Amino acid sequence: MIGFIALVCLSLTLATVWQMNQSKLERAATARIAVSNIVLAAEQQAQDTLQQADNTLRDLVERVEQDGVAGQQQSRLTRLMAQDLINVKGLQGLFIYDAQGNWVANSFANGVHTRNNEDRDYFIYHRGNPDPSIHVGSIVESRNTGDMVIPVSRRINAADGSFAGVALATVPVAYFQAFFQRMDVDDKGVIFLALNNGDLLARRPTLTALMTTNVAKGDIFTRYLPYSDSGTAVINSVVDGVERIYAYRRVSGLPIVAAAGVSCQHVFAPWWAYAHRSMTITGIIILALVLLGVLLYRQIQQLINAEGELNIARNELEIIAHTDSLTHLANRRCFDAALQQEWGRASRNTATIAIILLDIDWFKQYNDTYGHLQGDDCLKQVAGLIGNSLDRAGDIAARYGGEEFVILLPETDLAGALKIAEKIRSSVETNHIEHSASPLGKLTISSGVVSINAAEKDGHTAALAEADRLLYLAKTKGRNRVEGRLIHGWHGASHFARVSTASS
Repeated sequence: MIGFIALVCLSLTLATVWQMNQSKLERAATARIAVSNIVLAAEQQAQDTLQQADNTLRDLVERVEQDGVAGQQQSRLTRLMAQDLINVKGLQGLFIYDAQGNWVANSFANGVHTRNNEDRDYFIYHRGNPDPSIHVGSIVESRNTGDMVIPVSRRINAADGSFAGVALATVPVAYFQAFFQRMDVDDKGVIFLALNNGDLLARRPTLTALMTTNVAKGDIFTRYLPYSDSGTAVINSVVDGVERIYAYRRVSGLPIVAAAGVSCQHVFAPWWAYAHRSMTITGIIILALVLLGVLLYRQIQQLINAEGELNIARNELEIIAHTDSLTHLANRRCFDAALQQEWGRASRNTATIAIILLDIDWFKQYNDTYGHLQGDDCLKQVAGLIGNSLDRAGDIAARYGGEEFVILLPETDLAGALKIAEKIRSSVETNHIEHSASPLGKLTISSGVVSINAAEKDGHTAALAEADRLLYLAKTKGRNRVEGRLIHGWHGASHFARVSTASS
């Protein structure tokens, strides 16, 4: 009997150890596949972005070498480069330099500057190297915007083959950083692009000293890349010392290495919990299989139920925190958060965004005439009409304060926003809510509509102020109307106003 019990205990222990080892190997294999896919995505993004930049540079170099940059050709080049900047995703600027490093033409609307870039590494490289192929340099600080950018350049030759200048495209580091943020890695995970010499081009998480950080002494560059252009390995980071499962690849056709890693702590944390639990369960089975098994089951069920109740309560609190208790629309806090998020997206993607600010006409007189309780009912009715007028899931209607409402319309032009505002105005008017203190004898609403193209970062406050101004304009023109304006940026851009009115 003792031997049988010992054999059972040994068998259970060996089976548990084997199973834990298999589970650990499986988790490591899954992590290697996942991180390899991330590296493939980073490589593809780098290839696509820099190939587009290089195609643009090829065209510019050909034009300059054939037609030169004097006279009207300079103006044509400037217009062409400005259009290329719009058409080619991921570029910060395009520049042409002469043989002395002077700016000859660029893609910025403020025209050619007198700055000289002959001290830049890429300029020095092309001046001393007849190779006409693409050159990708280390990060520099843009002298035009102050942003960290990756210089992509080509040599310009004179008719006799001598050095005549450089064509440069700059890719903002933030462009790759934003792409990396969308990748699924843990808090201690890392994604980076680096030159073959180890100079970092972009990294998640970013570093304060990104421009001066070199990872050439890391294991990827010293132990693995010399023998294989791609692979996976468990490595301690030379930057932060974190042990990670890495995947790495040389980017085809470019002097760039893409790498990504997930922390071993993150990968194996569930496994450690599983291992501890397995050993505990094995011991419990040996001592009291049935009794303690039942107790464990009951405990797990209690934890699941408690977690479910906690999730329900958390969801209910989140809904309450973002909803206006009277109208059941979003509240001001929810709207402000959504506005910042959507504005940032519109700014990054050069997209259109619209805001409608609405105010019930003569509402103070309505409260004075019918009382605050009926005034609350009136607000509920108007809120319902506003909500019923929105069809898209991404559109947000909120109570802005008092009798004011606001609507956020991502990716909506002025015509679309005016259509919605007019639909709401007409819906309120035709609903015939009695308002004896109004000149029309019924409840009406006025709106200010602003639609912004290429929304600038942090410009949402000015956009709201413009919508408020348009709402005030609608009020001064007699109420029960919509005033709208389209804005192409805030600095020197063209705009127009469009008015939609209705009367009973």
